[in-house]
Amino acid sequence: MPAAHVITPTLTPTPQSQLDALIRAGGFWGLAPDWVPRGGYACDRGTLVAALAALRRLAQNEAIRLRRGRSHVH
Repeated sequence: MPAAHVITPTLTPTPQSQLDALIRAGGFWGLAPDWVPRGGYACDRGTLVAALAALRRLAQNEAIRLRRGRSHVH
């Protein structure tokens, strides 16, 4: 009887694990455009709350714009 072939499973990296490895290796900034700031990110709560409020306003305005656009289509 021939020897049985043993199939060893290979771990397929997930997109998240690949991204984590890229960031740990310092490769993220090579992918980001030059206009992306490399430092100076806010870490105080007030700035984060203001940024969140601004993003919500943008999303709300986009939703309103889309609703208006659809209401005019016949």
